[in-house]
Amino acid sequence: MIRRRSPRLLSAAALSAVLAAALSVSTGATGATGATGATGATGATSAGPDLLTGAGSVSGSEVVGVGQGDRVRLTPLGNGGQQVVEPLRSQDGTAPGLLVNTDDNGTTLQTADGSGEPTVVDGTARTSRRTRAADLVELNFDAIARDGRAASADVTVYDVVTGATQVVRRLPGDPDATCSTKSFEDSSCALVPPGTYSVMAFVTTMPADRPGTARERTTQNLSLVGDPEMTIQDSRDVTFDARLAKPVEVRTPDHRTKVNSDGAMQLGYSRTAANGRKIVRQYRPSALLDQRFFMQPTAPLAQGTFEALTRMRLQAPDIELSVRGRALHPEYYDQVWFSDEITDFPLYDGRDRLRVVDVGHATADDLAGRNLRGAIAVAERTDDLSVAEQSNAAAEAGAALVVVHNDGPGDSDDPNGTGTRLRVPTLRLDRAEGEALKAARGRVAVRGESASPYLYDLVLKEHGAIPEDLTHVVRSRDLASQVREVHGQPTIDSTFSEAAYQYQPEDTFAISTMFPFTGGARTRVEYRMPDPDTRWTYATVTPQTTYNALFPHPPVLRMSLSDPELTAYESAERIAKPVGTAPVTSAPSRFRPMERSGDQMRVAIDGFVDADGNHGTSYSTGSGMSTLLQIRADGVLVGETDNQPSGIAVLPAGDSRVEVSFAADNPQPWTELSTRTESVWGFPSTTVPTGAVVTQPVILVDYDVDVDLRNRVHARGPRPVVFDLRLGHAEGAATAPIDDVAVEASYDDGRSWRAARTIEHTGGRWHVELPRGTGHVSLRLHAGDAAGSTLDQTIVRAWYVAR
Repeated sequence: MIRRRSPRLLSAAALSAVLAAALSVSTGATGATGATGATGATGATSAGPDLLTGAGSVSGSEVVGVGQGDRVRLTPLGNGGQQVVEPLRSQDGTAPGLLVNTDDNGTTLQTADGSGEPTVVDGTARTSRRTRAADLVELNFDAIARDGRAASADVTVYDVVTGATQVVRRLPGDPDATCSTKSFEDSSCALVPPGTYSVMAFVTTMPADRPGTARERTTQNLSLVGDPEMTIQDSRDVTFDARLAKPVEVRTPDHRTKVNSDGAMQLGYSRTAANGRKIVRQYRPSALLDQRFFMQPTAPLAQGTFEALTRMRLQAPDIELSVRGRALHPEYYDQVWFSDEITDFPLYDGRDRLRVVDVGHATADDLAGRNLRGAIAVAERTDDLSVAEQSNAAAEAGAALVVVHNDGPGDSDDPNGTGTRLRVPTLRLDRAEGEALKAARGRVAVRGESASPYLYDLVLKEHGAIPEDLTHVVRSRDLASQVREVHGQPTIDSTFSEAAYQYQPEDTFAISTMFPFTGGARTRVEYRMPDPDTRWTYATVTPQTTYNALFPHPPVLRMSLSDPELTAYESAERIAKPVGTAPVTSAPSRFRPMERSGDQMRVAIDGFVDADGNHGTSYSTGSGMSTLLQIRADGVLVGETDNQPSGIAVLPAGDSRVEVSFAADNPQPWTELSTRTESVWGFPSTTVPTGAVVTQPVILVDYDVDVDLRNRVHARGPRPVVFDLRLGHAEGAATAPIDDVAVEASYDDGRSWRAARTIEHTGGRWHVELPRGTGHVSLRLHAGDAAGSTLDQTIVRAWYVAR
């Protein structure tokens, strides 16, 4: 059973503030079109002006810069002030790593590669604190990477008694910068009053072929180093040595797992001062070569509280190679350099034993006369050829799999050129393992699984101190599990992307990564740590999102379906989490119900709402998607738009009958269901006293249909296809008995209709028996209550009936 959370209603003051921001209502369509990109956030895609008013969007997404060309999209989550942050990819296809700092002033974002100043995304900018120079001590910082070289680091010094002092420094700083008390400065030095401080740093270890102090998107690994409680009375040097940090390890005895690409998602900590003030520091790396986090053990505290947090995403290993029982550590090259979508990036599936062929640099001379049919071609990286040129040349000679090993020490994921698709799965190894693979005699075991049937998405916490042993052994029986059912189209293949967002108690923002959900429509079991302080919500997008723009694509408006709940899980709890379940139709936003204050009424319609309450926005775009929202009072049009379907409508004073209609045509090739939907909500409405807010008595419907993962119902012999309707009113609205219900069905896309049999049950539930037929079934529903509220809804191609 799916848990449902009641929407939070705006207070009268909050709604009045929203209404005050609206401009005069336009009675004509805006004519504007929205952006075609789907967000990775739980909520609406940014789509231009506010629907009914022509003003800036009251509730849409906002894109802000956080560095030199780097951007993030902020999307509101409900009415509680929470937002989702989606790092947007730049022109080269890479997304920025982010440092997130939350304290009493609010939240700032800063790119981890050092470009740009911190960007305030919530609250106010921190002001410098004036302190007499005689009262200050000088702290000089440096950092050492795990390989012993000088390293870059992000340092935070925080007063753990009063919370009054916080300084942030990036190492190495400008050698000519002065030492100061400024909160942020490009310096390796800080001036602070004597006291007790948390002095912590995120230290990056760079690949061996890159300078140790470089600030680049790709790093080898990341370490949290320092002392959460350090007494400082005199000036001193502080060295953050990542060699003292211990690895964060996760073992899953019930499943074979690996932290696949981008699976090391977050490393962070929170520090609460003795007086209750708190800071939160999070590091979200852009790309880690070995997908590993490290943390330095710490001693117990005497002042305040401390918590360290890591987020690790483990699945079945996407690729494995073993030589005579010795496991190697192959990784796919980053798909962003060779494709725009994961379906255009070759992945290896299955198990086999393949022969190994050393092809040198995979030049034309190296491959001349070679028969690589069904073999693993092992090439050495070279500056003379790109990885794509090496791989595709070996593929042309028949290779089933290509491995490129580094030509220098350590690991490298440098593609040495982009914009060319790969023909066969292509892996990277460091030089030592590449040489070991080439020396293998006989056949090498290969195993690949691109669509893992399980996922461990774990938020791991260390309370009070970081222990010496950071090994976590997690068994599925002790975890909470969610059965994700991702539904697709009846007769055409579907592609998907997904994101899961975790919120801690202090969070007003959640940041996550949009991952490809490979394997099409299917079921996957997801395991998460039971924790009352960690709440989750989810988003699924179809068709899959693009992560680059190397190859031309026609415009598309994707269906982004977001879970409206924030859910914390308990041990051994098992919950179904279906998404994309037919029928998909329109409905008022659960977070922004239709509410009236005075003679102004807020309207927000979600054009994509599946049968399990996941929601997303649709609007007219160049993709062919066409929508129209219209508001009428006593038959007179008072507002309409083909843009983002939300805004403020001005109604006539006194009593009137209001109709809100939303129609959507979706001819896009990725869908064969809900090709046209139309909903009309009618209800009586009257002027609301000043300062009050009244939820309008809108009738809502839930469809409960026994569809499979391709949204098909399998009819059994002569028995009719049956399903249930659940009818009710918006939360908080005045209710009246719903006593007028009729359903019709069509098997020819709405050209002809036949009545269905409806039987009323208790609790607002109606049992419906469809007339016999096969293929795509369309529905037409009428529902009315005793007080005059009505709902008329048409769904062309609601689901598929197979016999």
